[in-house]
Amino acid sequence: MENREITLAISNLKRFNQLAMNSRLVLLLLAAGGLVDFATSNSLDLVGKHNYPVEQHKLATSDGYILTIFRIPYSPRNGEARAHKAAVFLQHGITGSSDDWLLNGPSSGLPFLLADAGFDVWLGNSRGNSYGRAHNGLDPKKAAFWEFSWHEIGAYDLPAQIDYVLGVTHQPALHFVGHSQGGTAYLVMLAEHPEYNDKILTTNLLAPLAFCSHMRSQLMTMVLKVEEYMVEGEYSPGSLTQHKSSDAFCAAPLWKHVCQDILFTLIAGKSPHIKKLTAKLQKTATSGFSNRLLKHYAQVFKTGRFAKYDYGSATNLRVYGTRRPPLYALSNVAPLTVNMFYSDSDQLLSVEDAETLAQRISAIQHHVEVEDWNHLDFLYAPNVVQVIYRDLIQSIRDHYPRLI
Repeated sequence: MENREITLAISNLKRFNQLAMNSRLVLLLLAAGGLVDFATSNSLDLVGKHNYPVEQHKLATSDGYILTIFRIPYSPRNGEARAHKAAVFLQHGITGSSDDWLLNGPSSGLPFLLADAGFDVWLGNSRGNSYGRAHNGLDPKKAAFWEFSWHEIGAYDLPAQIDYVLGVTHQPALHFVGHSQGGTAYLVMLAEHPEYNDKILTTNLLAPLAFCSHMRSQLMTMVLKVEEYMVEGEYSPGSLTQHKSSDAFCAAPLWKHVCQDILFTLIAGKSPHIKKLTAKLQKTATSGFSNRLLKHYAQVFKTGRFAKYDYGSATNLRVYGTRRPPLYALSNVAPLTVNMFYSDSDQLLSVEDAETLAQRISAIQHHVEVEDWNHLDFLYAPNVVQVIYRDLIQSIRDHYPRLI
């Protein structure tokens, strides 16, 4: 590599690190201004405070990662739990956790709405987040713990969780809902383990990331420029709780919208549908994931191939038997019913990429035509029930009414 290219790469890496530091600063300022509340509560608290029953379960993946998942067995609005209820499993998106589904509370949080509708609701987690930072032999403080991307989440974490849920509920199959990376992992699971098609009743994907060639995320664009220089290990902008700033900068009317715009742009593009984050956000929403996970998305973005992780030609030859990483066998993705929701303005999933995926997996397309509907709106928009969740829940009911 020429000196000029090396200099440019170093410059890009510095810009990427500065972007991460800026995101931390903005979040700190938002917290100081009262726009974001970094809660110490977890999924247990987020469910329990609304008087819904909640259970915590621990399980191990076949490669030794310890995951904590949560269950809402029934709703206080429709009586006690009963046998043979259909189970619905929800998997969160990139950098998130089970908490993400719960932040809006019973009025528009999907797990609460599903419980109200008569389902046995389970909230999954993935290795590396605040509910997946343990292993039978690896230390999360060491780089070896973080040698995974969303491939391992799909190949190991999802199968382990689905098997656990089916074992507890004594059901042969369940309904699946995944947002963003949750959809990515789901596709990997079925591509690698097609026998899991028989364990899925309906599939409901909210802005699933697979083909990424038309992604418009500023953060991912920056990752693309520096991904080959990112070392293995945990990516974290820093521990927000270590800072004691009480600056009310973002509380000032002049700067409030500027702070919000920067925050949403860094995460997944801003949205006018979320005027401010009134929900409580966990630290895990902004830190604690693998560098390799971002690098894997950057590879898909760059090549247009929904393929396994690219270690470089020499290692690829040893791991895969080919110099290029193999494509995921989407022909193996064949559950009975796939509902896929996407929008025009999503900064992470373009219409072109969404329709490419929908055609490959024969999905029923639900094109959200609400203006400026972005990636986080699938979870947090105040009108998400009317735009998406009502149809999603009805679709599950329509296909399998005998189970609920």
